[in-house]
Amino acid sequence: MSEADGAAKVVFFGAAADRAGVREEKVPVRPDETLGDLWETLSERHPELLPLRATLVFAVNNEYAGPEAPVRDGDEVAVLPPVSGG
Repeated sequence: MSEADGAAKVVFFGAAADRAGVREEKVPVRPDETLGDLWETLSERHPELLPLRATLVFAVNNEYAGPEAPVRDGDEVAVLPPVSGG
C-alpha cells in the first residue's frame, strides 16, 4: 500500500460473516477504488463468499450502493445477506 492508499472497514452480517469467518476487517483501497473492485478483493480473500454473490447487498457508509460506487479511505462497507421476515 502506498502513502496515497488507505483502508476501508468491511463489516459482514449473517451468512456472509459465517462464510467469511470474520465479522469485520480492514481492506486496503486505492484512491480510485469502486465497490466492484472491493468485491474482487473480498472474493479472493474469502472465496466461500462467491456462492452468495447473487444475493448479497452492499452499503457504503449506511447507503445501499452498486458496483460503481466509490470506496474511500475510512469508509465502512456492509456486506448484507438477503433479509427475510414477516
